[in-house]
Amino acid sequence: MKKFVQILFIFLAIQSFGQKKKETPVSKKPDHHISISPEKWEFQEGKVTFTEYKGLKAMKIAPNSGQVVLKDVVFKDGTIEYDIEPVLPEFGLSIYFHRKDAREQEIVYFRTGKMGSKLANEGIQYTPYFDGVNMWDMYPEYQAPAMVKAGEWNHVKLVMSGARMQVFLNHALKPVLDIPKLEGTERQGSIAFEGSSYIANVQVKPNETEDLSPIALPDLTDHDATYLRKWALATPQNLPDGSEVSFRNLPQPSAFTDTVSAERIGLVNLTRKYGASKSRRVVWLKTKITAKEAMKTSLHLGFSDEIWVFVNNQMVLVDKNLFAQGMRKYPEGRISINNTRMPLNLKSGENELLIAVANDFYGWGIMARLESTEGIVETDQVEPIIALAKEISNLDVTPFEGTYSSTGVSFKLGFSSREKALFVSINAQEPAQLQTLGKNAFAFPSASATFEFFPESKKVILRQGSDSREFVKE
Repeated sequence: MKKFVQILFIFLAIQSFGQKKKETPVSKKPDHHISISPEKWEFQEGKVTFTEYKGLKAMKIAPNSGQVVLKDVVFKDGTIEYDIEPVLPEFGLSIYFHRKDAREQEIVYFRTGKMGSKLANEGIQYTPYFDGVNMWDMYPEYQAPAMVKAGEWNHVKLVMSGARMQVFLNHALKPVLDIPKLEGTERQGSIAFEGSSYIANVQVKPNETEDLSPIALPDLTDHDATYLRKWALATPQNLPDGSEVSFRNLPQPSAFTDTVSAERIGLVNLTRKYGASKSRRVVWLKTKITAKEAMKTSLHLGFSDEIWVFVNNQMVLVDKNLFAQGMRKYPEGRISINNTRMPLNLKSGENELLIAVANDFYGWGIMARLESTEGIVETDQVEPIIALAKEISNLDVTPFEGTYSSTGVSFKLGFSSREKALFVSINAQEPAQLQTLGKNAFAFPSASATFEFFPESKKVILRQGSDSREFVKE
């Protein structure tokens, strides 16, 4: 038996020796490094130098370089890494991504004057571009201190997955920026750099998301019923520099044919809706608030850049948040629900809140929140506003024309029409245009009055405050 086992071992050894040993394949890790050479980048002549710097192949980007675009790369999800050394002084060192073009893109940038300070909250910032507008003033929450070291290489890593992004600095385990939801209009696009600096070790790793969830983090204001989130809109109009809004140019109810809803943190983003503008514009927003009874509360408003607020056709607030003119609200001229606060006096029943918003600098929009909903029956009532606009857009006002008088008063009311609008004249004075409130109701804002017609009985009721008087058609 022992001899048989020895023969068997010899046989197996011979068999093993006769067979070629199979090599285990070694998977080659892809090289994600981007070549630092002129043919790989698109740039302005004379604005980029390709050189050796501190032992690394680098490109030196000059001041006022414009965007230095990486060619032939479309990036969606994954990781972007690079080393950067600032060349001071320079306002910002930027990386663009999800870049359709210079008008639609997203950006992370360092503000060199704020770098290296633990208390400078503007050291690093993220923002989208809409129609060429840098939206930095509309997203002040997307910023943080940046401990970038001058005169040294600094490592930057951006990790993107679906709606999320995290930015890491100098190999820290904790992100310096953690963006709960990317705000850009594009989900993929090119990559570019800008700003006076040395750039080296650029790596683009598609789909390497480090297990970052693609789902946006919750908006912590979603549960907060005090925010006013739905508004009816009138088409934006030009507003010449130096001019102001007043009760004399309130829009007709028929102008409110569109709607807009708030985004995260209650932001009504007018730049996203209307794009860029070379001139100053004004847009009117309207909503309704229903109260159980007459009451007082407060309204917190964030706005950029100017607002005029009307409650039940009465102007109650004018305010400015003008960065370029030095009229800056906290925080530093950027939009915040803490920009301003105003008393809000509501009557029993429906109340109309009307806000004119003008743009002056970069983005524009509003956010609005009630101090409390105690005593409030309903908010965000825009459907009746839109329905009324449709109802009165082709309203025939000729049945209301004529002269009306009332016993015990020394004046007469004359009503006339022009281009579908109704005008009132008191004792044959210059006619004033009325606002259409409904099928038979009109407002005279300058006199804080309303007229309600009863065509079948040829009557009109004039109401001013708590007083009312009936006039009969002659």
